[in-house]
Amino acid sequence: MFQDGICQQINQINGSGWRTQEDDDWIYYPQQFVNVSLTAAKVSVALVGGCCAPNRYKPTGFLFQDDGKSYSTTGHKMVAIADRPLVQNLTVTGWYMKKFVDDHAMNLTLIPSVHHPDKQSILFEIAAFDRAMMVNYQFFDYQNKHIGNYSSGVLRNVKTVPDITLPRYTRSIVVEFYGSRADPMCFSYLYAGLYVHGPFTIVVKICAQVASVLQYLSLINFVIVPVVFAIISLLSDFSFPPPIRFLCRTPSHKVLMCIVIMLGSYISNQAWNLINSQSSIFHEWLPRAAKMLFLSFFLYAVYFYPVFLCYHATYRSRLANFLGAWSTCTLFGLRFSLDLPSYVITYARSIPFLTINLLAAVPTFIAYCVVLMFFVTRYVTFQPCTVCCFEFLEVQDIEEKYVKVLMTAKRSSKKKTTPIQSTSIVGLLWLIFNEKLWQRLDWKLIMRRMCTRKFIKTCIRKLFGLHEHVRIPFAIKTSLTLLLYCLGQLIPLLITQMIGVGGVVPVHICSWTPYLSQFQYHPDPMSFAIKTFMLMQIAVYIATLGAGGVCMVYSLGILRRFTKDILLLRKGDYFLFKGKRNNGIDLDDSIRFLGVLIGFGFTGTLYVMVEISLIGTLITAAIQLDRVRDVVFRHVGYGVYFASFFIAFIVQMIQRRITNLVFVENRTRFSIQHRAPFLHYWYFMMLTSMTRALTSYILRTLKLILRYPLFSIRVDRNAETWSLLAEHEYNNPVILVFVECLLDSVDTFTTNRLLGRNVELKLCRSHLKKHRTRTEKDIETLTASSEANVDAKKSTVSSKRALTRWFLLYTLIRNPMLIQYRRRS
Repeated sequence: MFQDGICQQINQINGSGWRTQEDDDWIYYPQQFVNVSLTAAKVSVALVGGCCAPNRYKPTGFLFQDDGKSYSTTGHKMVAIADRPLVQNLTVTGWYMKKFVDDHAMNLTLIPSVHHPDKQSILFEIAAFDRAMMVNYQFFDYQNKHIGNYSSGVLRNVKTVPDITLPRYTRSIVVEFYGSRADPMCFSYLYAGLYVHGPFTIVVKICAQVASVLQYLSLINFVIVPVVFAIISLLSDFSFPPPIRFLCRTPSHKVLMCIVIMLGSYISNQAWNLINSQSSIFHEWLPRAAKMLFLSFFLYAVYFYPVFLCYHATYRSRLANFLGAWSTCTLFGLRFSLDLPSYVITYARSIPFLTINLLAAVPTFIAYCVVLMFFVTRYVTFQPCTVCCFEFLEVQDIEEKYVKVLMTAKRSSKKKTTPIQSTSIVGLLWLIFNEKLWQRLDWKLIMRRMCTRKFIKTCIRKLFGLHEHVRIPFAIKTSLTLLLYCLGQLIPLLITQMIGVGGVVPVHICSWTPYLSQFQYHPDPMSFAIKTFMLMQIAVYIATLGAGGVCMVYSLGILRRFTKDILLLRKGDYFLFKGKRNNGIDLDDSIRFLGVLIGFGFTGTLYVMVEISLIGTLITAAIQLDRVRDVVFRHVGYGVYFASFFIAFIVQMIQRRITNLVFVENRTRFSIQHRAPFLHYWYFMMLTSMTRALTSYILRTLKLILRYPLFSIRVDRNAETWSLLAEHEYNNPVILVFVECLLDSVDTFTTNRLLGRNVELKLCRSHLKKHRTRTEKDIETLTASSEANVDAKKSTVSSKRALTRWFLLYTLIRNPMLIQYRRRS
C-alpha cells in the first residue's frame, strides 16, 4: 500500500508518497562495500547502507530520551528518538476491505527491512547506543473526521512492527515513522498491507457456532440411524444393511462413489492439517481421548456411517431415504461452515487463487448434490420391490465368463498366428508402409468401428493394463477414488501455501532480497525480488500442476499391477508373497489397505512436489546469484576434480576398445588371446579407473536426488499384497461358480428361507407391468421349454457328473483341513 517502498523519492511525489517536515530530515545513506578476497576472485559484499534513515547530523528535538542509567537492571543503552517523522497516508478502498473494517476485523501489517546506515552506527551500537523506532497512527472516517490515535511505543533493537486492528469505519490512516538519530534504524524497504483477522469477523463467529451444532448432530445421527434400523428389523422383514461390502462382489454405483468423494473432502483437509501440524477443526470442543480417535480418522467413519447404511437400505425402506437425506444435509452444512471462512478471508485476497480453490471445490459440491438428489428422489418415488433389491446388488458375470473360458478352451492343432496387438510398433509401421495398407482400408468402416463401445473398452483396458475377465475389487476402486480426490485437493492447497498472499515464497523473498541481491554484479533489490518471484512461481507451478498431475496418473498403475498379480495367483503362482503360499498375511492386513494406500500416496505426492520446488529454488539461485554462480563454477566446475572425470571417461572408452580388439577373441567375452602381453597390460591399466571412481560418488548422489521423486510416489507394495490375497481368497472365480452350482440344486423355499425373505414377491409398478404382460402363450412356451430342458438334462447326466466331480476335486485340493492332514502325514 505504500508508494515508493524503497524510500528513494521523499518529498518528490505530489499528493502521495513519503513526506517530511523539511527536506533533509530523512536522508539516503549510500551502500558501503567490503571486499572479500578468495584465491582467484574478489567478492564485494555490501554490509551497510543502501537505505533511508533520520539525518544524524541535523539537530532536532526528541520525542523520547534515555540516558542509559538503568542499563545495569534493564539492559537498555542510551537512545534518543528524533521528533521529525517520515509520513505517508494510506487509504482503505473496495467494498471487501470496508466491510471487514466496519466489522472491526481488519489488521494493518507493516514489514520494514532494517539495516545499519553506515559503519559508524555499528561502532555506536557496540559502544553505548541502542537502535529504536516508534510508529504512530492517526485514523479518519469516510468524512475525513479524526476517530482515533495509536502508538506502537518505543521499539528497541527489533526489526518487526506489531500488527494493529483498525477502528470501525476507518477510511484513511496517517502512518508516522520516528527513528533514533545517533544510531538510526535504516529502512531499505517498507511494506504495508491490510489483512482480515479471522477470529474477529462475523462470518467466522457464525460458522464456528453452526459447525459446533452440526458436529453434535452428526454424532446424534450416528446413534439414531442404527437404532431405527435395528427396531425396524425386529418388527418387520427388514434386514440390517452393511455400510460397505468389501469382501464380496459389489457394484460400483455412481452415487456410492459420490459418497466416497464426500468422505474424501474431510480426509484431505485433515491430512493436510496433520502433515502441517496444524490444530484440527475440532480442537476447541473435543476432549483428549476423542482427539486421539480423530487423528486416526475414526471420527470420519462415525460421521459417514449413517449415510452408507441409508444408501444400502434405500430400496427397502422409505424411512432410510429420509434419514439419508437428513444425514447428507448435516454433513454438507458442516463442510460448508468449515470451508466458508477460508474462501471469504484467506483465498479472497487474490482473485486467481480464489478461482483455483473454487474450481477444486466443484467436484465436492457436485457429489453432495448428487447424493442429496438421489435420496430425495428415492423418498418421493419409493415403492417396495423385491426385484429392485436384487438388481441393486446385481453385478456383471465376469467371474462366470472366466470359468467358462477355462472350461470351454480347446487346444488347436493349427499354428497360432501372432495377433496384431501383440506385434511391435516398428513391425506394424513397417507392415503399413511396405504393403501400402492405407490404400486398401475402408476409413468409414474403421471410424464406425472406433466409435463403438467395445473398441473404447478395449482401448481403456489396453491403456490401464486391465483384463476382460478380471474384476477390479470395490476396495481398490474406493481407495483409488479417494486418493485421486485428495491429490486433486492437495494441488491448489500447496499453490496457495507457497505463492499465495502471505505464502512461503513471497515472505522469504521479502526477507532475504536485501542480502541476496548483493550477490549480483549490478544490485537492484526491487528488480531482483520481482524476477525471483517470477522464477519461483514457474517452479511452484511445475512442482504442483506438473509433478502433481504426474503423480495422479502414476497412481493409476495399481490397476495394472493388480491385474497382473491376480492372474498369477489364479495360476497358483504365490512368488510375490513373503513366505510364498504359507505367508503370514491375515484378514486384518487387508482391512488396513484403504488407509495405507491413501496415506502413502498423499504423503509421497506432497514430498515429491516439495522436492521439485526445492530443485526449482536451486535453479533460481543459480540464475539470480551471479557472483556465487561464477565462483562455484570457477573453483569447482573448471577445476581438476571434475575435469579428471571426463578425462577418465574418455580413457575408459579407449581402454575398452583396445581390450576387446587386441586381447579378446571374436564373439566371446572372456576368451583371452595373447595371454602374456595381456598380463602386463592388466597391471598398468588396472588403476586408470581410480580417477573416475573418486568423482563418481558425487554424480551418484546427484543421480539419487533426481531418482528419489520417482520412488516417493510408489504406493506401498505390502498394502497391495494384503488386498490381493484377500481378494483371491474370497472372490476366487472357480469357488464362486461352484457355489452357484450348489445353489442351483436348492429349492426355492430353502433359498427364500436362507435369504430371510418372504415367499410373497413384492413388485413395483414397472416390474408389475412387465409381469402382467406375460401372455398365456409365453407361459406355455416357458413350460414346454422347461420340460425339454428336463429331457436334455437326463441325456447329459454324465457331463453333469463330470463337471460336479471336477468342482469337488478342486474343493478338496483347497480344503484347509485336508492340507493340514497331508502335511502331518
